[in-house]
Amino acid sequence: MKRSASKITLILELLALLVAGVQTVKAPYTSDGRAFVLASPISITSPSNITYNSNLLTLNVTFKLLLSLSCAHVIYSVDGKDNVTIPLTATRDLIEATVTYENGTTVTTNATFVPYIVTGGVVLPELSEGQHRITVHAKYNINNIIALDESTVYFTIGTNSEQDIPEKNLTIFGFLSLGIILLTIKLVYVRKEKNEKQ
Repeated sequence: MKRSASKITLILELLALLVAGVQTVKAPYTSDGRAFVLASPISITSPSNITYNSNLLTLNVTFKLLLSLSCAHVIYSVDGKDNVTIPLTATRDLIEATVTYENGTTVTTNATFVPYIVTGGVVLPELSEGQHRITVHAKYNINNIIALDESTVYFTIGTNSEQDIPEKNLTIFGFLSLGIILLTIKLVYVRKEKNEKQ
């Protein structure tokens, strides 16, 4: 059985190379350490590695998949706690191909093997102040070949906005002051010109 699974994996890898061309990517992997080229690495598009001034965030992920969506299961955990399933949707990423035959005839058509663009999103539970870590795990299962992928993002929640208020007030006060000064200079200049004409 192990030899049969190895042959299937090799055939799938060759098929993916024919479809996608030669590329070097950090790919998901199978339990025996082989690259699983039927899915791109999972990408966390939000949150990012920054500080947020809100503790209500949305987790968004995306990846490409040459298999049916039913082969993929994606979960996340915040700070290593409970694993939660991320609902996924998939659309086809149509690739237009131009084929030129030996007789010179050219035909434009859609490629036969077209990957799905898979996206998922979920509103995160309210997060506390401080640093956090979200890890997203993807598990792919095709003909008893299991592949895994993982992506992690670190970010900070800093909702204590009291420190920001004085700076914003000073900025507004500065612009108002500058406006008043410019208006005063203009009035003085206009009066001076008026007095010189008389």
